[in-house]
Amino acid sequence: MKIPIRLNKAAVRLHFLYNVRSEAARKEGENMAYTALYRAWRPQDFNDLIGQEHISRTLINALIADKITHAYLFAGPRGTGKTTTAKILAKALNCQDRTDADPCNHCAVCKKINEGSSMDVFEIDAASNRGIDEIRELRESVKFTPVDGNYKVYIIDEVHMLTTEAFNALLKTLEEPPKHVVFILATTEAHKIPATIHSRCQRYDFRKISQAEISARLKVVAAKMQLPISEEAINLIAVQADGGMRDALSILDQCTANATAAVEEQEVRQLLGLVGYEWIFALTKALADRDANTALLTIDKLLMAGKDVRQILTELTQFLRGLMLYKAAPQAEDLELYGKEYRAWYIELSNKLTHAELVGAIKECNEAAVELRWAIDARTIGEMALLNICTRTAISLEDMAKKIAELEKLIKVSGAAGNLLQAKERQEGPLQNMLQPRSAQDVSRISVRTEAAESRQQAPKELPKDLKSVWDSVLKEILAEGKRSIHACVAQGQLIELTDSRATVRFAASFPKERTEKEDFRAVIEKILAQVGYNVRLACILGVDIQQKTQTVAQKPVEQAQKADKHPVVRQALEMFGGKVIKEQ
Repeated sequence: MKIPIRLNKAAVRLHFLYNVRSEAARKEGENMAYTALYRAWRPQDFNDLIGQEHISRTLINALIADKITHAYLFAGPRGTGKTTTAKILAKALNCQDRTDADPCNHCAVCKKINEGSSMDVFEIDAASNRGIDEIRELRESVKFTPVDGNYKVYIIDEVHMLTTEAFNALLKTLEEPPKHVVFILATTEAHKIPATIHSRCQRYDFRKISQAEISARLKVVAAKMQLPISEEAINLIAVQADGGMRDALSILDQCTANATAAVEEQEVRQLLGLVGYEWIFALTKALADRDANTALLTIDKLLMAGKDVRQILTELTQFLRGLMLYKAAPQAEDLELYGKEYRAWYIELSNKLTHAELVGAIKECNEAAVELRWAIDARTIGEMALLNICTRTAISLEDMAKKIAELEKLIKVSGAAGNLLQAKERQEGPLQNMLQPRSAQDVSRISVRTEAAESRQQAPKELPKDLKSVWDSVLKEILAEGKRSIHACVAQGQLIELTDSRATVRFAASFPKERTEKEDFRAVIEKILAQVGYNVRLACILGVDIQQKTQTVAQKPVEQAQKADKHPVVRQALEMFGGKVIKEQ
């Protein structure tokens, strides 16, 4: 006799909570003279859903064929219609006058669901009801039959917020619920759902709504609401909504509340704090021209105008993405570019930036945006990113192929010369005989090689007076930026050579050398070297002194010809591409 009493108490409490919420919602609606656009224009049937035709079509077929499962999982980005679709499905399951699959929205059951007062449809926010006690109450209430309709529908929003214990408590009920119960779980992070829950649900993935679909919907809403707004403003709202219809309607609602006349594009920009196409174009043009002065002056004007560094980097990244897509597929009309009406700017800038340069600029902006989370001075991070883009040199695949072809020709010629010298050594004996050539051709060849070596010795590259002070400055900057793991590894190295194009660091152990050569550590060190005045590429060696490796051709011509890693052509390749020589044993 105790069990029915406990069940009744749980059910009464759960129903009482939803009745209070529904009553509060009704009173709130009566007191408010205005309803937000995203609530007033929420789709009421499957045909009204925007951008999720693959889901609505599947659910319609299931309703018509009466193949309703006991649990659904709706996953996707925010504002794409997960909860809206769940409510439409709940109405379709309980509608008293349903035509095919769409609910009528006129019967008593549909009206109660629309008003949020239905005793058969429960909307649960898992973010605030995430404990095991709430799930236990839910388990008790599912045993009671529906009041008005055919099904009791439980819509659990943000279900990934439930605790592990709550998921375990829900598991058995979700696996074998009563025939009159349907669970609809909605989440923006499906990867956080336990596999045991996931496997018991039919999953539907909601996609981001395209800019064209959002623009078309906003035009319909604006026309029916008699809201004067320009097409450019609608397109800008669609871009900033980032695939979410709810966000788009909220922005439109905010714009119309602040506008005294027709809403124009400039008003939307000011409301959202956007930078603007013209400024972004000017900034991108300066980066393409490697004009650091103009780039810094441009960002200074934007910051003085109250723009945020993160917003500048975000819009710059979006514009560079649009330029990259246009450069890759200029004839593709379906690509969602950053403002299709500005194709003339894409045409102008696409001839100044290669694909590799665009990719590098986008990576630089993304890295700067990540660093902004912990930066003391956001402005400095933004200026550093722009300077790095201006000084970055990107080699295209075509240029690299040409350089490799040229080096291959030089290596073939040098290889033939080396074979000839080796043959002469075998024929004429010791090295002393080689230094006394018998023919004029031998004299000419050796003298040319000797003159080349002497010219390299007579014109050494300028080195800083104190390499240790330069390296200490680099290590100090690494610590100042809080990168202690990088410092612990790099501090084991010693700067032994610094030219106008390369900084060579020697390590005593292989692990710190190999870790420093990785792209993440290398990028940080090269950036800091640029900050202290040396825009060079980092090269790492293991336990070998550069000074000991330097030998002239005049002293040992045969030995130099036999060692490929000291050949001038190979050294030129190493300077150009980096890396190391692997010798066959």
